[in-house]
Amino acid sequence: MPALAPRVHGAPPARAGAGVAPAPSRFQEGRMTRVLITHAEPEALAREVEGVLGESIPWTGLEGAGDATADVWFCAGLPPPAPVALPALRWIQSGWAGIEAWSGRPEWRDGVTLTRTVGDFPKRIAEYVFGYLLAWELGVPEALRQMEAREWKRWTPGTLAGSSLLVVGYGAIGAHVGSVGRELGMRVEGIRRGPVPAGEDAAGMYGPDAIRDRLPHAEFIVNLLPHTPATESFWNRERFALMREGATFVNASRGATVDEAALLEGIAKGRPARALLDVFREEPLPATHPLRTAKGIWITPHVAGIGTLRPLAEDFAENWRRYRSGVALRNVVDRARGY
Repeated sequence: MPALAPRVHGAPPARAGAGVAPAPSRFQEGRMTRVLITHAEPEALAREVEGVLGESIPWTGLEGAGDATADVWFCAGLPPPAPVALPALRWIQSGWAGIEAWSGRPEWRDGVTLTRTVGDFPKRIAEYVFGYLLAWELGVPEALRQMEAREWKRWTPGTLAGSSLLVVGYGAIGAHVGSVGRELGMRVEGIRRGPVPAGEDAAGMYGPDAIRDRLPHAEFIVNLLPHTPATESFWNRERFALMREGATFVNASRGATVDEAALLEGIAKGRPARALLDVFREEPLPATHPLRTAKGIWITPHVAGIGTLRPLAEDFAENWRRYRSGVALRNVVDRARGY
């Protein structure tokens, strides 16, 4: 018989696709839950999940014969270029924080819930952001130059303490970046679309309409916006012009949120004066791209949020327990919002 959507906290049965996965352990008579795992090392990831759970899971790889019976797809990397035939699919767990790769995919159809991974991305991206900002402020490039040249010329290192940080896209990752910034003595503000979750400090938090007022005050701006139609080229000429002279801009989220031509114009005018870029509209970034030769820009090859097996497994394992128990899943993607 067809599976019923679970009741959550006494609520009526959930509408398919409304953000709660239909989650009985037996979704059709005579057929048990089965997981398709796609990853560079699917067996290693499956073993990691089983280690977290303390039990085995019924899983198959993409090359296996069980695809048609899988109602769960743990896609820990990019989805395959060609659609995957999964007629019984009920839930997709993406191993990425962003969900652009799923836009238009036939597998994410009505009645299929998509969840994203948070894992250790907040910690990793915060380490990335402040690792490079501290390298700039402390003069690491000058230290490396002097070591190479065997020179001894003292300088006064800068500090992040007392400076202003604006985090645009203040979700789970942004909140951790903000927390680390405060620990370093920075004055932190955030731009977020939704309300501040219960238990979190709402001081310094603003809605999207406040961006024009807050940008001129920020010495460091960290972009963590998801890529949606509303954030396409969000960082344009107007917003770069609003930045204070000498500001530093960091993009550790999505390349398509930045108008790269506008950024180059802004860099030439000192608004911002420096940029740390991990993501780009075209990846790999062409060797001849003008961003590569612009003074004041540091480039990394999309490494800020690379996931490792254990955090991926832990996020999936938590949702797997919830799915089998008929409990609302974590980090469900809102199809309308795009994140």
